[in-house]
Amino acid sequence: MIKYVLNISLLASVFIGVTSCVSLKQNELYVDVPNPNDTLFYISSEIYRDYVTSEGWVTEDQRCIKAKTTKEAAFDGELGIDLTWNKTQEGCPWLGFGFGWDNWTGKDLSAIKNTAAIQFHVRMVEGERSNLPWAFGLEDFTGAQAWLGMSTNAIKSEKITTEWTRVELPLSEFNWEEQGANVSNIKQIIFNTEADGRIYIDEIKIVPYKGGFRNRTTLKELPSAFVVDGKTDDAIWSSDSIMFGANELHLAVEKDYLCVALKVIDENPLENSFTQKEIFRGDALELAFSTDPSANSRRTNYLSTDQHIGIGFSGNEIRTWDWQDEREFKVIEYKTTLWDGGYIFEAKIAFSELKAETFQNQVLYGFETAVDHGDKNGRISQERWNDRSNNGFYENPSLWGELYLDLPVKTNK
Repeated sequence: MIKYVLNISLLASVFIGVTSCVSLKQNELYVDVPNPNDTLFYISSEIYRDYVTSEGWVTEDQRCIKAKTTKEAAFDGELGIDLTWNKTQEGCPWLGFGFGWDNWTGKDLSAIKNTAAIQFHVRMVEGERSNLPWAFGLEDFTGAQAWLGMSTNAIKSEKITTEWTRVELPLSEFNWEEQGANVSNIKQIIFNTEADGRIYIDEIKIVPYKGGFRNRTTLKELPSAFVVDGKTDDAIWSSDSIMFGANELHLAVEKDYLCVALKVIDENPLENSFTQKEIFRGDALELAFSTDPSANSRRTNYLSTDQHIGIGFSGNEIRTWDWQDEREFKVIEYKTTLWDGGYIFEAKIAFSELKAETFQNQVLYGFETAVDHGDKNGRISQERWNDRSNNGFYENPSLWGELYLDLPVKTNK
C-alpha cells in the first residue's frame, strides 16, 4: 500500500580567474522598508544599464570577441551592448565578459538566494536560435564561482529572434554548494560564451523571482472513479496538465494506483514494432522519477532509488519496460483510441509496480516525462517536458522537473 506520510540544467564546470583592484566592502541587495509586505531592491540590483564603466570587462582578444554600446542594442534607455563572439576560430580559447557592478563591492545575495533572478533582454541582429551557448558564473572574493548553464527554461519565449526576449536566471539554480561559493560576498558576474554568434543584450539586473528553472506538476487524488475507456470525459482530464510539444499528459492518484491520461498529436499514431528494451524507438510514453525526496536534484547519475519506465504503443496493444531493473511491469487496465490528430492513452498502474509505494505526501520528487514519435523504421522525434533542448534525461536526473505529491491527509476519528 502506498504510504502517505506528512512531512530541482545544464551545469557548467568552468573555473576561471578575473582579477581587479577591489574593495571588500559588503553591500546588501535589499533594504527593509516600513511596509512588511514590500521589499525594496537596492542600487546593487542594477548590473548594466546604458554605459559600460570600469565595472565591466571583456576578453582582450578583439579577434575573438567584441562588445560595443549602440543605440540599436538598447532595449530601454539610451544604449545597449552589441556583442559578437567566435570561439570556433583558431587562437580563441576562453571567451567571456562580466561586470563587477556596484563599484566592485561585495554583494550579499544570501537573503534573496531563493527569491530573485538575474534578468536581461536579448535579441538577434538577424535570424533566430532556440538557445544561447552561454554559461553564467557568480564569483566571490576568494575566487570560488557558482555556475549555471543557459537553458531554454530561462528564455521567456519559444525562441530568441529579432524581437526582444527576456532571460531570467534564478539565483537558486546556481551550483553554490558544489563549488563552495560564498553567496554573501559576491564580487562579479561572468558570462562564458561558447561557439559563435552576434546578439544585442541590455538591462542586466536582479529582479524578484519565485521558483527555479524546473517545471513542476502536482499529483492529486481523483475526486471520482477513473474509467479507463480512452475518452476525455473523466475527472482526470481536469487535473493538472503536463503540456509539452504537441502532448497533453495528466497524472493522478486513485487509491494505490497511478492513473495516466495522455493525448498526443501524431501523424503516424500507435506505431511501435520494437522490442521492449527499444520501445523508445517507436510511439511511446516515458516516465522518469525519484522515490527518494532527499536525493540531490543536481545529480548527474541515476541512483538505485531512481526509476525510468516506458510504455510502447502498437495498435491496440502496449509493451512496457523498466530500464532500471530490466523487466516488464504490469499495467492492470489500459485503453488506446485514435482521434483525428493522433491518439489517446489511458491506464492504471499500481504504485507497487513502480516501486513507489512509499511515496510521501506533501513532498517534492524529481520527475521527467517524454513522448517518442516513430514509425516502423525508428524514432522520428522525442518531445520532453522539463528540458526541451538537452537530451539525456534517461541518464541525467539534473535535467528533470519536479513532482509534488498533494493528497488528502487521512485522520482517525
